[in-house]
Amino acid sequence: MLEETQAIKVIVDACIRLKPDEDLVVLADDYARPQAIAQAVAAAAKARGARVVYMVVPPKLNNAEEPRKTAAAAMRAADAIFGAGERVSVTSGHTNLNDELMGRGARNYATLGLTEDYLRRPVSIDDVVEMKARSERIVELYNQADTVRLATPHGTDLTFSIEGRHGTPLHPIRGIFVPDYAEAPVPPVEGTANGTLVYDGELDGWGYTLSRPLVLKVAKGKVTDISGNPEDVDRLRRVVSIDAEAGNIGEFAIGTSHTVPGRLSGTRYDCAILGTVHIGLGRNTLLGGKSMSSSHIDGIMTRPTVELDGKTIVADGKVLV
Repeated sequence: MLEETQAIKVIVDACIRLKPDEDLVVLADDYARPQAIAQAVAAAAKARGARVVYMVVPPKLNNAEEPRKTAAAAMRAADAIFGAGERVSVTSGHTNLNDELMGRGARNYATLGLTEDYLRRPVSIDDVVEMKARSERIVELYNQADTVRLATPHGTDLTFSIEGRHGTPLHPIRGIFVPDYAEAPVPPVEGTANGTLVYDGELDGWGYTLSRPLVLKVAKGKVTDISGNPEDVDRLRRVVSIDAEAGNIGEFAIGTSHTVPGRLSGTRYDCAILGTVHIGLGRNTLLGGKSMSSSHIDGIMTRPTVELDGKTIVADGKVLV
């Protein structure tokens, strides 16, 4: 079993902030790596006097699939929640349950696609505090802006409105992926995105980096055309055709973690790499948007330049604020 590493201590003590006699529900899907991580967190929690319920659940198909009713009941009843997944998070995601849990400030934490070696890397509370502050600075700028322009050397040139929308600073202390995942997302106003969107990195949950960029044409907030590697094109077309809102430009986010390794690895944590951007398609109610879909998928872009009302806050992948 994975030992109590520095990262496990950060998860239990700085993120979940467990107290003696609290009820912690720990969930894992039926892959070996998530179960090893979940068992390590459960053991650390028990050592601190928490009462732990451990559950193995079936893997979810996508980020918008609701958890099984037994898992949902346990999550609602617990003082805190931890889940370890391989491809799709077992406890978080763009779901009705997560809308409910976040709405009442639930302590809900997860890992996704991590190896045991990743959790042996050094990460400190100071690192977590730094990425928290960075995420909050960027969100404050979103909240003062009306328009966003996103461009990359790979061909992305996309504009959209965020007028009246509020960003959400996501970081390990608030409750998202741990120990060092952080991002600054905001939901674009539905129907306002226009231009070209080029995913040059990867699609979250696919498990590999793209061999060729995927080029998406966007008009009035929706994906209208996709081109690139035929197999990837077919796969993404199936996703955006799930329902009428699956092709909605639902999320814009800047990665704000300086400790997640900068090289793309095909895992969810790539979305947190400092200075990357990801655009999510589909449901965005979790972030304060109005698009309901049974799908949500994020695609990564590297070396982005981001302007808010004409002011550059990210230049060629370097965060300036």
